[in-house]
Amino acid sequence: MTLLQTLARRLRLACLLGLAAAGAACEPAATPAPTESAFLLPETRAVAGLELRHAERGEFDRDDVEGRWSLLFFGYALCPDVCPTELYQMAEMMRAIESDSAELPQAPQVVFVSVDPGRDTPEALQQYAGFYHPSFLGVTAAQPVVDELARSMGVFYERVYYRDGEPLALEPGQAVPADLEKSYLINHSAAIYLLDPAARLHAIFMPPHDPATMLRDLAAIQRHWRDS
Repeated sequence: MTLLQTLARRLRLACLLGLAAAGAACEPAATPAPTESAFLLPETRAVAGLELRHAERGEFDRDDVEGRWSLLFFGYALCPDVCPTELYQMAEMMRAIESDSAELPQAPQVVFVSVDPGRDTPEALQQYAGFYHPSFLGVTAAQPVVDELARSMGVFYERVYYRDGEPLALEPGQAVPADLEKSYLINHSAAIYLLDPAARLHAIFMPPHDPATMLRDLAAIQRHWRDS
């Protein structure tokens, strides 16, 4: 089983079990919209920790997601593979929306949330996210705030430290050697999380992602929301 497959399995378990364990307030959903790849939550979920920072806007909080659809992706700017791939796919989707907006009632806001605030400054993060599409927002916060947001949404990630090219096994509670504090990669899921205009977790797009399929699913979800 590949790393991405393992992460996807962990994420599915988090969606089915972890969100309920987090104790987030839930709201019953109506008959779900027909989708091709999006996993619609049986009950929309409130999210915690929406107290992030943006390089130009300053605070990025609930007011910035209420009243519109938002796609959140969790990663970090030094990610060697998953983040570039997923941000490119979302950028392709945004370009498709720009060329023909008739299919989608409202273009989504794409928010890249860094889980590595120790190395990702808000300025560098916005430059990184904006490279893929000028509308993309890069945000982060202190690690406990990011962790709280991630837990409330069932997002999985973990740091992996390396010594001499090999992953270093650390026992629970064991301190990271000082010379390795900045020598790590972050394993994280490639899922994309959809917040609805009520700022609640509404759906999860599991990898692999296809821009055209995501666009059709977004249109179906938005139309269902509007008509329900």
